[in-house]
Amino acid sequence: MNNFIKNILFAIPLLATFSAANATPITDIREFVTPGPGTTYFLDSDANKLSSPYYRSFGQDWGWTQGTIAATFTSATLQVSAFDVDAQVPHNNTDEIDTISAYDGSSWVTLGTLAGNNNIWAFTTFDLTPYLATWATTQINSGLMLKINIDQNQNGWLVTLAKSTLSVDGGNQSCSPTPGVPCSNIPEPESITLFGLGLTGLALSLASRRKKA
Repeated sequence: MNNFIKNILFAIPLLATFSAANATPITDIREFVTPGPGTTYFLDSDANKLSSPYYRSFGQDWGWTQGTIAATFTSATLQVSAFDVDAQVPHNNTDEIDTISAYDGSSWVTLGTLAGNNNIWAFTTFDLTPYLATWATTQINSGLMLKINIDQNQNGWLVTLAKSTLSVDGGNQSCSPTPGVPCSNIPEPESITLFGLGLTGLALSLASRRKKA
């Protein structure tokens, strides 16, 4: 049996493990066309990214609610797409600091601050997995409430949001931070498993032919 076939057969258990570990990949997307309940300010078009009411500053904080994800999962990730975040690491008192918080059922939990750079779109990723055992699972199941505190140091900075994507177990959608760019489907674990089984069949078939030869 040659190395190519050995590598294929070696990969099959890994594919099966990947499938089992990502049993319920789901991504909920909040943007202009699917804003969720309440008044939100997700951008309608990239051409309006510097326009009111989307380009917002201190005192213009707002919030949104993700869709319900009624599933069992072992990991969760939030990505928030923002434009023109003039953030530095570490922060100083003149930086733009835009804070994202989540509601835990009784109070607001600070997840962190937006990252980015001048005049670009960028996702900031927040890992919710450490909170699953305490409050995040319940809130994600019922619809996670989120909010942004814009320019908390009141230095005159402004920011525009385009998307908020909440993914569990890796998610089933891959998104661009730029508004108006559709998200694309990620192959389901079942498809990956079937692909692996197909590779197994191909490997066995090639091995059988080599023996006959």
